[in-house]
Amino acid sequence: MADILSSIMKDFGPWQLRAILLIYLCKIPSSWFMACLIYTAPAPKHGEFYCKPPLSVSSHFDETKWIKASHPVVEKVNDHEYTVDYCKVFENNLEYYNDENLTSWQQPSNNTKLVPCAAFEHLSEHVSIITQFDLVCSRYPLIALTQSAHLFGVLLGGIIATQLLKTISPRNTMLMGMYIQVAVGCFTGFVTAYEMHAMFRCLSAVFCAFMYTAGSVIMSDITGGKFKTVTICMFEQFWAIGVIMLPGLASIVNSWSGLYLAISLPTLFYIVLHKWIPESPRWLLKHGRVREAKEYLLEAARCNGTEDIIPSNLDQQLESLSKAAIEQPQPDAWWTIWKEKAATKNLICVHLAWGIFLTAYYGTLLNITAFGREKIEINTVAAGVSEMTGTFIGLFLIMFTKNKWIWCGLLNVLSGSVAYLAWLIPPEVTGSSRIALLMLTAMISKISISCCLALCFTCTAELVGASKKSGATYSCTIFGRTCFLVAPFIVALVPFGQLVPLTAFGSMVIVGGLIAMCINGTRTHPIVHKNAVYPESIFTSANWISDKPNGVIEMRL
Repeated sequence: MADILSSIMKDFGPWQLRAILLIYLCKIPSSWFMACLIYTAPAPKHGEFYCKPPLSVSSHFDETKWIKASHPVVEKVNDHEYTVDYCKVFENNLEYYNDENLTSWQQPSNNTKLVPCAAFEHLSEHVSIITQFDLVCSRYPLIALTQSAHLFGVLLGGIIATQLLKTISPRNTMLMGMYIQVAVGCFTGFVTAYEMHAMFRCLSAVFCAFMYTAGSVIMSDITGGKFKTVTICMFEQFWAIGVIMLPGLASIVNSWSGLYLAISLPTLFYIVLHKWIPESPRWLLKHGRVREAKEYLLEAARCNGTEDIIPSNLDQQLESLSKAAIEQPQPDAWWTIWKEKAATKNLICVHLAWGIFLTAYYGTLLNITAFGREKIEINTVAAGVSEMTGTFIGLFLIMFTKNKWIWCGLLNVLSGSVAYLAWLIPPEVTGSSRIALLMLTAMISKISISCCLALCFTCTAELVGASKKSGATYSCTIFGRTCFLVAPFIVALVPFGQLVPLTAFGSMVIVGGLIAMCINGTRTHPIVHKNAVYPESIFTSANWISDKPNGVIEMRL
C-alpha cells in the first residue's frame, strides 16, 4: 500500500500543507479549554471576601463592623495593618456585632471559639468560578479538582477516540468532536452547580481530544519521511499559539461564563474549514472504501503535480491493496510491547518521562497564577513563547543529533536546577521585579519540558519494533495522561508557600532529565553518504562520457 500511495501523494506537498495547517488549528481551542482556569479562577487577594452574615442582620447590615466582629486577627503588623483570618469566624460573632462599643478588630483568646465559615460574600468585580461557587478556604482544593476533571476528560477522550477510529473515519471523528465541543463548551459557562461545572469541563475535554487524536492520525497517514517527523513535532506549536492568544480573549469578557463562550464559539468557523481537511486514504482502503480513497488520491495528485505517474490500472491496484489491508492482521495489542525484552529498559524510562514531563508541563503553566494576577496576561504569553522555544529546540535535537535523549536530559537537569534559584531572590525585591525573576526561573524549566515532550511525542515509536510502534505510543500516552491528573493538586500547594509548587516541578524536571539520559535511542534520520565506487581503474569511453559512473553505491551510516 505504501508504494503506490506514497508515490501519488508524495511525502509532502501543497496538498499536505493545506491539510496539516487546518488540522493544527484544532490545538488552539483545545489549549484554551485547558488553560482557561488561569482566568476563570484568579487567586483572590486578601480581603476580597468575607463570611456572609446571617439573614437576621441583613436589614441593618454594616459591612465593616461585621467583618471586625466576625473575623479574628491573626497578626498585628502595625497600628493600622492587620492580618485577618477570613476563613474562620467567632462562634459568638453576633454578640460582638450587636455590641455598640465595638470599634477595633478582635483577637482570639483562650475563651473564644472559632468555627469555619460556611458561606462567603465576594468583593471582586470580576465574576469567576471562585465567586460563583465559593472556592475559597476549605473549598480551595476544588479549583484543582475541576482542572483535574478537565485532564481526566483528555485521558478519557483519547481512549474513546482510539476505539471509535476503528469504525468511524478520522475526518468524521474530528467533525463530531467539533460540533459537540461547541455545545458542551457553551453549556459549561452557564451551569450553576459546581458538580455540573466539573462534569461539563470533563466532557468538553473529551471532545477536544477527539479532534486532535483523529487529526494526528490523518497527518501521520498523509506525510512521510522527515516531513512526518517535523509535522508531528510542530503539532504542539499551535497549542502554544492558543496559550498566547488566551489573554486577548479573556480581556474582552468580564466573567467566567463569557470566557467559555469566547473559547467555544470560534470552533464554528473551524467547522466551516473542515470541508478542506482530507480523509486518510490508508484508513479508507483498510475499510474497503476504495472509491473515496481514489478521489482523495486524485486530489492529492492534482495539488502536488503527480498526475503523470498515476498508473492506468489504478482502480485494480487500489482494489488489491484494499483487500490486502483488510486481510492484514491487526497490530499487536499495546500490552505486548513488554514482550520485547531488549527494549524493556527504554520502555520503562520513556513511560516515566511521559508521566513526569506531561505533569510538569501542565503544572508549570497553571502555576503562573502563583506569581500574582497583576501581570498574568504577560506571564501567559511568556509561557506560550517558552513552549514554542522548547519545541524548536526539541526538533533540532531530533533532526540533527544522534544522542538526542542525552542532550535533552542534560538540558532538563540544568534547567530544573534553575528553579531552586527562586529561593535566593531577596525579600526586598518586590512588585514587578520579583514577578519577573520568578517567571524567569519557571520558564527556563518550561522550555526544557517542552523540548523533552517534543522528543516523547515524536520518537517514542523508534524504541520498539515495527509491530509494536502504535502500541508503545498508545501505552505511553495513557500512562502520561494518567500521571498528569495530579498536576493541579501540586499547584494547589501554594498556600503552604509561593515557591513550593515551583520547587516541586523543578525537582520533577531534574529527575525526568536523569531518566531521559538513560534512554538509548537511535538517530531519527540517519545521515546518507553517497560514495562513487568505480569498477574500473582505467577510464574508458564506456564510463567517462556517461552522466553517472557505473556501480554507484549508496552507503547508509
